[in-house]
Amino acid sequence: MADAARTWLITGCSSGFGRLLAQRALERGDRVALTARNPAMLAALAGQYGNAALCLPLDVTRPETIRSALGEVFERFGRLDILVNNAGYGLQAAAEEASDAQTRAMFEVNFFGPLDVIRAALPGLRAQGGGHIINISSVGGRTTAPLIGLYSASKFALEGLSLSLAMELAPFGIKVTSIAPGAFATGFAGAVQSAGAKLDAYRQQHAMLDTILADLHFADPAGCVEAILAIAGADEPPRQLIAGSHAVSAVEAVMAAQQAEIAKWRAVSDAADQQ
Repeated sequence: MADAARTWLITGCSSGFGRLLAQRALERGDRVALTARNPAMLAALAGQYGNAALCLPLDVTRPETIRSALGEVFERFGRLDILVNNAGYGLQAAAEEASDAQTRAMFEVNFFGPLDVIRAALPGLRAQGGGHIINISSVGGRTTAPLIGLYSASKFALEGLSLSLAMELAPFGIKVTSIAPGAFATGFAGAVQSAGAKLDAYRQQHAMLDTILADLHFADPAGCVEAILAIAGADEPPRQLIAGSHAVSAVEAVMAAQQAEIAKWRAVSDAADQQ
């Protein structure tokens, strides 16, 4: 991997992984386009790094801001090496509790937003002969649990898109990685939305999940940021990376259960196309 300064664009830099990642990349001597719906929140951080930092408004639900931000990046820096789709939020609700508007709004940010950013960036990445797209997913995009199915669905969609894009864009030298963080102290959990009205039928499940989350250990997000830095721009980065030992264990348990279920029902599966 080259030691030359690289150019990043990171969505959702106002807090959490986005802000920490932008700061660490700048500290390493890279150039970073820090973006947020309200770029004023990034001015103090950007001001510490002079011309290496570019502070831009970008709302992933507004395509015109995406196109404008990418245009400024290529105009200012001449290229884009690493694109990080970080913006997103959670929703805790049973499938029948969340409103259509609430569900669709989350998908707009968690899935369609990254899709629009990628589509807008691809002409420039192809023209320059490569780049690395990093999509911040979630352990909830590789596993799921009661009351987070809608959130997981948005992240499962992002995982599926990422895997397909990794193959689709390989001929152009563009690499794609989805990163699935576990529980980190980014403030994400405190911003999770909930159903406007909880149904009595799910009250016990909500209480159980609240207890689990209250007892959950949230790791230092700096470790996840270092994992992102370690794979960013690598010659052969992973297509999928799980961040956090507990998240790895959770995904391994799900995969083992899936393999066991496949084996149990193998005869029925095999017979399906034998008629």
